[in-house]
Amino acid sequence: MSAAPGSEGGREGLYVALKNLFATSLAIGKTRAELLVTEVEEEKLRLMLLWAKAIAAAFFLAVGLVMGVILVAILFEEQRVAVFATATAFFIGGGFLFVVSLRRQLAQPSKLFRASLAELEEDMTLLRRREHP
Repeated sequence: MSAAPGSEGGREGLYVALKNLFATSLAIGKTRAELLVTEVEEEKLRLMLLWAKAIAAAFFLAVGLVMGVILVAILFEEQRVAVFATATAFFIGGGFLFVVSLRRQLAQPSKLFRASLAELEEDMTLLRRREHP
């Protein structure tokens, strides 16, 4: 028996279509993986900034407390009191500014994987549209 004319061409067309589908799927997967890596790096930087602010706040508050104790200890000396009072106010004020900044940043939700999930949702929507013409 001989093969029907065009059946060999149909196999080649199917092979090419499957190959193109695989290449497209691989490219989409690569793009999504790159997006995930970018989001993880952004979250890492955000967490490092939070830690830096927390350390700075702790430092300023600790120095402010020490300065406050020294201020009380030498309360009756004329010129030095004003200097220590200013330094104490500066360090405690700086510490509170960092605490406020930390609270504001912690109140904002993390953006980790938000863009990736949105892109995957868009891909799923496009695929559903193609299934139901």
